[in-house]
This record gives sequence, structure tokens and C-alpha cells, in this order.
Amino acid sequence: MHAMTLAEVIELAASREGQPEVVYGHDHLSDPVRWCHVGEVPDIGTMLTGGEVVLTTGAMLLRDEDQIGYVERIARAGATAVFLGIGRAFDDIPRAMLQACREHDLPFVVMWRPVAFVTISEQVQTTILAHITSRSAVSENVRDMLHRLTIESAPMQALVDELASLAECPVVVENTARQVQFAAGEEGLREVLRDWSRLSQYVSHFAGEGDVHTTPDGIFAAPLVERGRPWGSLILFAHGEPAERSEVIAQRGAEALNLHKLVSRSGQDWQREAQEVLLADLLGGHGGTDVLELRARASGFPIRHCRLTALVVRLGRAERDCAMLLERSRSVAGRQGIGVLVGPVEQGMVRMLVSSGQQDDPIRTVDDFVRQLASESEGRILLAAAGPAVEGLRGLAASFGRARQTLDAAIRLGRQDSSVVRLADLRLPGLVEVLATNHDVQDFVDRELGPLLDSPELIDLLESFIANGLNKSSTAQAHHLSRPAVYRRLDQITERLGIDLDDVREVAGLYVALLALRARGQ
Repeated sequence: MHAMTLAEVIELAASREGQPEVVYGHDHLSDPVRWCHVGEVPDIGTMLTGGEVVLTTGAMLLRDEDQIGYVERIARAGATAVFLGIGRAFDDIPRAMLQACREHDLPFVVMWRPVAFVTISEQVQTTILAHITSRSAVSENVRDMLHRLTIESAPMQALVDELASLAECPVVVENTARQVQFAAGEEGLREVLRDWSRLSQYVSHFAGEGDVHTTPDGIFAAPLVERGRPWGSLILFAHGEPAERSEVIAQRGAEALNLHKLVSRSGQDWQREAQEVLLADLLGGHGGTDVLELRARASGFPIRHCRLTALVVRLGRAERDCAMLLERSRSVAGRQGIGVLVGPVEQGMVRMLVSSGQQDDPIRTVDDFVRQLASESEGRILLAAAGPAVEGLRGLAASFGRARQTLDAAIRLGRQDSSVVRLADLRLPGLVEVLATNHDVQDFVDRELGPLLDSPELIDLLESFIANGLNKSSTAQAHHLSRPAVYRRLDQITERLGIDLDDVREVAGLYVALLALRARGQ
């Protein structure tokens, strides 16, 4: 496949609209670019095969550690460069991401003006694919590319993305219930998904005995079969594209997807991956609100005229033991008449999104769902936190952020039950958790506790002293110290801070400062 250079990608008309600036990597402008991906998922590195430009808004990269891990993964996968759109998640260049790019020698380009990533991606892919014209070239290219992705255990979405790019048209993988599991190819995808149930039924009328069947208006569909059992269909909406070329892509694509499902680890959990991809795209806004809502509805997850509640769940077992969580959650949601999406298990936690009707009480709905899921999950759920319910996709990322803040605070406070926790349930600690990153709050912590910050043992003792109701004897027992030893340490605290520990108002200030200190991870 013909490769562009990084400089040529930057000079594309679509790229220039975004006012690109190379903030690192000027000496890499001649590096080849094999492909272009929009990467709004934390584990985008698993979708790369080397030589790609990765485009992101940074919506999933708000924390420094997320930025560092993201850059590390795509650099390790051999990406040529990362483009960051300024304005959605960041108002300026994120320092952690820039430093990570320098450390991994990964070119970093920022787009200072809003730009449609899909337009950049299309121009890159059109330029590269212009050299692929004959049936044999297409067949060989599709086979080799998809075979490589399969052998490398790339996610199934990566195969579908490649098929859409090669076919230059929308591509959909549906399950046997005619629900959309994967979709790619933004140009025209809205019309494809608008009335999916009817369109899928229409395509099925032309099914035959061959590997690929075609509708009169240029839709190509190939059955997906594993060991004689159908598991879905691959559908190319190639209206106006060369029929011979589209048929080859559909045939080779179906072969690759069947092989992928058979031999790839991610292929065995393909419906779980489909939910993870959809949830990530909903959070990242990839594809536009209208298309995302249509795509979610076509997959069986309603968004319009519904209330969405973000959940972050702490699990009690390792990721490999939680494969059943998706099936159990689907079963519970189906019985309760609600929709649910389950994200990937990361560091013992998993994100879920619950969709309930506008007439339903979202708090009661989510509480009932988690309670039933916990009872059927054999102790896998330790704690669950919910963000505020929202209507539509606006505010969804913020709701997940609030749910994660609530979960972190609940863990620090020692909450252990599997019931749903909300910020209001945590009262003052919950409020402090939300405000902990505020500069004024950080300054307050430094003023109140500054003289003790280099003595963590005194911080711990002060925290215990307040938790034990200012009872010195109870504090001594909690720390396995003699009372005289506790008295001496409390005297040190009093002297360093210059306060009276018998003054309730001063102790109240210390309590708030301690909560904020713990909330920021110290």
C-alpha cells in the first residue's frame, strides 16, 4: 500500500482547516503514514499495526496518567504521530501528554481550530487507496491486511474499520437478532442506521446459497458462520461502488471475521467488545450525536427519550473471572426492561451505562439493577457508584467522572456493601472529593497542614484522633501506642500547626483539609 508522509497529512486541506501545529517531532515529518485512525478509546494501541496517524479529542485523557499511558501504548504499537484537537477536552496543550511524546519520540500535532476528524481520515485513506484498483490487488490487500490483524489478535472493530476504509462505504456487522454490533464508515452511515430494522430485513430477503448475496441497489451481504453455526452478517452498503471490487471485499472480509472469531481471544468475546466500543464512542462523541444515537438504537440500546445513568463498579475478582458480567447484566436488564452497556474491566473496575424510560425513576431503576446483578454475580461486585442521570449524550462524560469520584471517595471511607453510592450519600467527604482539585482548596490544605506534610505519621495520627472523636485513649489503642506517646505526638502537632486541638472550629478546618489531602491521593 502506498504510504503518505506525515508532512503530507499535515498539508491536507482538511488538516489545514484545523490550524495544525507540530509541537514535537519536526525531524519526523518525512516519516511514512500507512493509515489514519480516530482513537477515542484508552486501549487504541491494540487496534494499531504500525505507521498510523492517531486523531483524538482527548475526551478520555483528562488525567495526566491517562495521557501518559495513552501515548505509551500508541508509541509501542508503532504509530507515526498523534493529533490532538484543542477545544473539546483541553483549552491548551496538555503538558503530561507533550512530555510523554518527547520521552517516546512520538510526533505530537495539535489542531487549534475545530475540525472534522472524519474528513482528515477520509482524505488520508483516499490518497492511500487510490493506488488499489484491480480485483487482484484488492483481494490480496484485504486478505493480507485482515489476516495480519487477526494473527495479531486485533479487536474486531479494527477489522471492520479496515473493511470500511477499503470499501469506501459504510460497513455493518450484525448479530443473528439483526442488532448492529460494529459499524464503520461515517460517510452515509446515518442513512444506513436511520431505519435499521427495516433495512436489515430488506437485505435478508436476497440471501442465497453463495458466499455473498447482493441487492439490486448495490448492498453486499455475507453470512458469518463458525463451525456451521451462523453468528451474524457482514453488510457493505456499496451503492455506486464497483460491484466486483465490493464483492471481493465482502467475501474476504467475511473470511477474516470468521477466522478472527475462531482464533482470536477478543473474537470469543466479540459481543462484549462491541459494547465496549459503543460505550467508548458514546463518551468520546466519535461520529456525531445523531449517528451515535442511531447506532445505539440499532444495537438495542435506546438513548433518545431515555435517561442515562453512569455507573462505575468495583469488582471483587480479576478480569479473567468477570467474563460472565456482560451476560448477567444483559439478563438482568432484559428482565427489568432497561438497556445496559458494559465497558472493559480496568484495574478492577468497570463502567456501565444504564438506559431507562423517561417515566421511570432512574435512582430506583439503577438501584434495583445493581442489587439484582450483585446477587447473581457470586460476589464479583464489591461497590457501585452512580453519577447523575442525564438525557441524551450531553453531560455523559461528566456523569461518569462524577461516578468515579464518588467511588474513589467511598473506597477511601471504607464503604464495602454492593449497594449503589451517590455523591449525596457521602455528604461532606463527597463534596470535598469534587472540590479537591480546585486551586483554592489545594492552597487551603497547604495552609492548614503544611507543617505536617513531611511527617506522614503525624498526619495519620491526627486523622485517627479526629476519627475517634478527639479521644486520646481510643487513638492510642488504634495505633497500638501508649497514651504518653500519643500525648507527645499531639503536642508536636499542636506546636507545628499553632492551633488548639480542643477548639472544635479549628479541628473542623483540619478535618476538611485532611479529606481534601486524601482526595488528591496523598
